[in-house]
Amino acid sequence: MTWPDVPASVSEQYLHQVRLVQARMAGSAWIGCVFAVGFFFSALGLAASVARFRAEGSPTLRVVFLAFFAVYFGVAVGLCLMPRRPKPRIVPCFARKLEEYGRETSVAFPRGRALYQALAGLDELAATLGVTPLSAFGFADDYYEQEVHWRTASEGLRTVDRLRQGLTPRLLAVPDLPSDLEALASVLRAAADRGVDFNLRLRLHKKDSLQGVMSRESRQGSFW
Repeated sequence: MTWPDVPASVSEQYLHQVRLVQARMAGSAWIGCVFAVGFFFSALGLAASVARFRAEGSPTLRVVFLAFFAVYFGVAVGLCLMPRRPKPRIVPCFARKLEEYGRETSVAFPRGRALYQALAGLDELAATLGVTPLSAFGFADDYYEQEVHWRTASEGLRTVDRLRQGLTPRLLAVPDLPSDLEALASVLRAAADRGVDFNLRLRLHKKDSLQGVMSRESRQGSFW
């Protein structure tokens, strides 16, 4: 069960990130063209080599070599053309690194899909409980050319703990929501103990390439 709408701050951030990603992809479209050209010529060469192999009846390394590159370029072209459907999630980002990836403070980064799906309901609940809405802790991201505003982890932890205690039956029906809140609470508690500020970020997809996040995304702070 999900709410039909998300808070305006989240929908605006979602559209901003999508537009910027599309613009960056358009700027690197030449990479896909290189793969397409490579596939075209390797496929032509492979066809000619296979015809020669059939005519002469003797295998050649050329066939194997061109078959490898035809498959390589073909897969690359397929990946470039394959649309990746957004499945947003909400994750915490900290003003400085807490630990190495794989330890306790990274448990919230792979999660957060349920937080996005139920964010409108969680904000409604926060209003009734008299705590800061979860959406108030995000979602500016300097990777998407925005100014970041950090919040104290203790304030975020207070909101998350109250939300966990006050979940309504409708919110409990959102798959994985209690687990997402528990994971978020655990990393906020670690950040609060260390005096490290945080904010929430919107990730466009349900799963991220860790290598891509660490090597291609330059931003303030750390996700763990």
